[in-house]
Amino acid sequence: MKSLFTFLMLLVTQFLWAQNPANLKVFLKDVLAFPLGASINPRLLDDNMNYRERAGSEFNSLTAENHMKMVNIHPAADRFDFEKGDELVRFAQNRNMRVHGHTLVWHNQVATWMKDFKGDTQAWEMMLKNHIQTVVTHYQGKIAGWDVVNESFLDDGTLRPSIWADHIPDYIAKSFIWAHEADPKAILFYNDYGQDGKPKKMQAILNMVQDFKMRNIPIDGLGLQMHISVQSSNEAMEEVVRKSAATGLKIHFSELDVAVNPKNNPEFVYDDTAKDEQLSKYLCVFKAFQEVPVAQQYGITTWNVGDGDSWLRGYFKRPKEYPLLFDEAYRPKSAYRILMQSLKKYEK
Repeated sequence: MKSLFTFLMLLVTQFLWAQNPANLKVFLKDVLAFPLGASINPRLLDDNMNYRERAGSEFNSLTAENHMKMVNIHPAADRFDFEKGDELVRFAQNRNMRVHGHTLVWHNQVATWMKDFKGDTQAWEMMLKNHIQTVVTHYQGKIAGWDVVNESFLDDGTLRPSIWADHIPDYIAKSFIWAHEADPKAILFYNDYGQDGKPKKMQAILNMVQDFKMRNIPIDGLGLQMHISVQSSNEAMEEVVRKSAATGLKIHFSELDVAVNPKNNPEFVYDDTAKDEQLSKYLCVFKAFQEVPVAQQYGITTWNVGDGDSWLRGYFKRPKEYPLLFDEAYRPKSAYRILMQSLKKYEK
């Protein structure tokens, strides 16, 4: 039996849809005042027609899930591989979707040749600069914004150890400068996760932004990944959004999913109670984003399309996880329709 909350919300939704049959052709992206995106896997675009149709119809922004990361796009010192990235760009262009680039610099998914690189500070700088500027130049005019640097701070606010931190002083700032030189029109983001409940990490990011502004380092936005769960604190999340928006930079909820089984309980059942908790969290996230000043709303991006494609099932091997708005068959969940009715933009 449906919980009372879901039952009542579905009744309201069905009534509203019945009043306007045209709503049957309206997607969630159409009722939002900001872009709605998803990270996309090009292999699934090629192999799964349901995935392709859902990705192409439900979203107006696209992020490459993995194929613009260093290990894939720059597999050898003398070779770049743009094939899959170009495929994603063409898919987006054919559907008038925005493309967001992810990610130019990260401590993870680094090519082996980069890990084995030898040279002095100048050589390391030239290597990273060449990577950034070759990729950004290739996609100039085709990609609206970039996650320039990803996940550079630890929970205690200190700089994360990495080959970039070890060999290139001030590598975060330099990466933004190099990206801006390659495409002055691109919107440049710093992207990170877990700021909610980790005030030292949040403050380190805010301090970085303040320092960049003082030094005229080109930074345009903050990506808040939003890999959260039904147990995440609404208040902590909302505080992170407020503090991030107070910088005046554009805000991107860049990798949203809402885990319902964060402890990976093998006996977990995705029942009505779990669905209600997930819906409540999605509503909180979307409404928090609506509180961001309109000029700063870059958009919300979910981390892939359907539950079966989620990295929580793949990378973390959590088969009983259902974090997205579409199920394994790419059918919209009840939360999808409730979100649509609850978050309609005001008519202008």
